[in-house]
Amino acid sequence: MHFRRLGLALASLMFSPLTQAADAADYARRPDFTEVKISPDGTYIGVVGDVDGDPGLIVVRIADKQVTGRFGLGPNSAVEDYWWVGPNRLVVSSALQFGSLDTPRRIGELIGVDADGKNRTYLLGYRAPIGRLRPVGNTGRHYDLRGKIDVAEMVDPAPYDPQHAIISLHEVGSQREPDNARAYLLDVTNGVRELITTAPIASNGRFLTDRNGSVRYFVGKDGHGKVQTFARAPGDSDWTLVNTGALEQAVVEPIAFGDADTVYLSSDEKDGFHCLYRQDLKSGQKAELSCDEQTDLTRTLMSFDRSHPIATLYASIKPELRYLDSEDPDRILLEKFQNSFPGEIVLPTSATLDGSKLILHVYSDRDPGRFFLFDRTTGKATFLLAVRAWADPKTMAERQPIEYAARDGQIIHGFLTLPPGKEARNLPMVVLPHGGPFGIRDAWHWDEDAEWLAANGYAVLQPNFRGSGGFGSTFYNAGRKGWNSVMIDDITDATRWAVKQGIADEHRLAIFGGSYGGYAALMSTLREPDLYRCVIDYAGVSDLKAWRKETDVSETRAGRSYIEEFVGADDASLAAASPLTLIDRLKVPVLIIHGKEDARVPFSQATELRKALDERKLPYEWLVKDGEGHGFRKPENREELLTKIVAFLDLNLLGPTSAAQ
Repeated sequence: MHFRRLGLALASLMFSPLTQAADAADYARRPDFTEVKISPDGTYIGVVGDVDGDPGLIVVRIADKQVTGRFGLGPNSAVEDYWWVGPNRLVVSSALQFGSLDTPRRIGELIGVDADGKNRTYLLGYRAPIGRLRPVGNTGRHYDLRGKIDVAEMVDPAPYDPQHAIISLHEVGSQREPDNARAYLLDVTNGVRELITTAPIASNGRFLTDRNGSVRYFVGKDGHGKVQTFARAPGDSDWTLVNTGALEQAVVEPIAFGDADTVYLSSDEKDGFHCLYRQDLKSGQKAELSCDEQTDLTRTLMSFDRSHPIATLYASIKPELRYLDSEDPDRILLEKFQNSFPGEIVLPTSATLDGSKLILHVYSDRDPGRFFLFDRTTGKATFLLAVRAWADPKTMAERQPIEYAARDGQIIHGFLTLPPGKEARNLPMVVLPHGGPFGIRDAWHWDEDAEWLAANGYAVLQPNFRGSGGFGSTFYNAGRKGWNSVMIDDITDATRWAVKQGIADEHRLAIFGGSYGGYAALMSTLREPDLYRCVIDYAGVSDLKAWRKETDVSETRAGRSYIEEFVGADDASLAAASPLTLIDRLKVPVLIIHGKEDARVPFSQATELRKALDERKLPYEWLVKDGEGHGFRKPENREELLTKIVAFLDLNLLGPTSAAQ
């Protein structure tokens, strides 16, 4: 929704989803709204929504429902995150995004602004379209990663101190070794900063403060990619390594402090699964508060005054809230919220300092999400806005958790989305492996690609193959250097499982993915040339050897280490794992989709694939866009992409010759 219509939409703090049938234009649009946070005193809410065509910050005064300020960052720029640092002051973190498959790239900026949109202050960093940064070649990158860029991160917005926040700075983009992250006390009115401490190792990492604003922990990766956690006492300049003794191989991540001597930790020291612990820092004693034998801890929900955890969320399969102290009034209230929305998940996103007002996010597999304002004094929850106002949950497809045994017996979890109103029997099916691939997973929520395909009559299967996040360290590490082997096997086994269950018609199977998913789609078709009837490669890698030299991943030491450790360390192994090496095995049509300005998977990966197909006179279709990066970002291009995908699938899975192939 454009800003000029936002005032009317929020004037009543309520509007209803549209009920007309959705089309490609709906699915191609960005969300109407995303982040919603309440100010520390409950006077305002901040909303991330459309400002002049890109995600910007909009502030609304709750009392009279009036928009008091809006803040945009310009083309290809987005409000990546924001924080209330006082009752009337916000700090915004900016990012650049050139493709829908890209994670928005922080470029080191923090900008302060008042709730009325005034007193905008450039606190840290420098803008990409202006200043010293310049476009690099024809890659679409608006900054030069060969130079040093100090990236700012929020550590503690300290809303109890309206003039200050605690931030960190770390260097990215340099070809030399990274520097040590530094924590600063930042004046949010003028950008003046004072050094607090420096990280004990050369790593960007993150700091954690206690409830008094003292920097107590640092978590970062060493030169070998191992997560290291360091702690220090208040006022002490010396850091102590936590990962020693029995914890040497564990990943220990501090979440929050209770009092100055109590910290809550997420640690995978128990069988490789992340669990929630409480540790007394004086005695060193640790108590397990919540754990699961199949999945990692996803999130810890703190009390509304932020002093202690009241629940945990495990979301690697279907989200499950587990409540802690049964007598805690905040826990009781959270459970009441959850019971009021059966079949959905309710998560608080922010609260006033006194905990009297809360913002609640309600979502499900069929509901992209809604936000509510809860007033504890009145006991009432008021609907604020919807993430995608057009999406009617009653017409959306259900996302069913599934599990199957891979060929070696490993249990793999995933999701099956069926066309609304269709029986799960002999359906045309699209296998949709996720990108990443490491540490990423498909989860139980509204998924625009799966919903779009289901709305057009296709079952959609999304396996969380080995290497995916959320299923413990053993499962994650099993994917190392398995791009073309165990990961593809897990995807193939998911497809065969769906056929064996009678869900999918074995003569009407397709595979489609973006980024790593595009690579996996190609490789799956080459490894199993008779299984699928067509393949869609969306910004996927076709030549790993060339990709290693050209991708922006290789512009940092950490990126180069990632490729060596997780993909392949030498040219021979990369060539063996490349789709172009096996291209003679291809038997089915390919749809190639790519942005010409893609820096993550350069456009040359698509042109070399097309060249190989032309040389062999193999059938393919081609959808390429100028000005697009790693995935299509412009709504008009997204609409064309979605329409093209369905037309390609219909031709190859539903056309007169498909059953005979």
